[in-house]
Amino acid sequence: MLLQEPPRSDGDLNFVLFRVPVRIHPWFWVIMLLLGPLRGGPMPLVAWIIAVFLSILLHEFGHAAAMRSFGFYPSIVLYGMGGLTSWGPGAYGARNPGPAGRVLVSAAGPAAGFGFAAALYAILRLAGYEVAVEVGLPEVVAIRLQQLVVSEGLTVFIHYLFFVNVAWGVLNLLPIYPLDGGQIARELLEQASPAQGLRFSLMLSAFTAILIAIYAAVEWQSLWIAIFFGFLGFSSLQALAAWGRGPW
Repeated sequence: MLLQEPPRSDGDLNFVLFRVPVRIHPWFWVIMLLLGPLRGGPMPLVAWIIAVFLSILLHEFGHAAAMRSFGFYPSIVLYGMGGLTSWGPGAYGARNPGPAGRVLVSAAGPAAGFGFAAALYAILRLAGYEVAVEVGLPEVVAIRLQQLVVSEGLTVFIHYLFFVNVAWGVLNLLPIYPLDGGQIARELLEQASPAQGLRFSLMLSAFTAILIAIYAAVEWQSLWIAIFFGFLGFSSLQALAAWGRGPW
């Protein structure tokens, strides 16, 4: 979700996984704590943090795998409410991804989460557990367990895995900067209109984000979602003003 890599800090956690450098900024843990469940004791909160960490890391590795397919050496940073996967240097013979390749890279993150959720759903069904798929607002697509899976802690953990990988994945495909959907919309609109595509994508981003913020405040009564999308809409309007063309 980030536009640029945050500065390094003394509290960073660094490791390498599948030859991809990963850095976790302290603010990642702080934001996840703030977004976590406030009731039920420490178990739901711990399950939430682990589920979010694994899901966002999987999401970013989806981007990284797509970048590696073009011959680049990506790196990952988790920070705030999301993460950033940078292309890194290109190996000998690295290919220019072009517009279609950049769309593929942007879509690979949500696709990794959807694929994981589908696999988890299939495993649970094969194991004899009842799992329901619901379509509708506010989550758009929700996968819910209808019975206990081994223990309450594991059941809550699986619920959070489904929620982050599916519901957050769908939201991430909205045509809003700097979400993956916003990057995809920019690439498509710039191909359709090279001169005005960026401007159109910023207009679409601002309109969509503000609409979601209003709907979240009125219908869902979710202050966090309203503030988050309101901030993204305001950022798109600022970028649109800086672009400096047209009646805006």
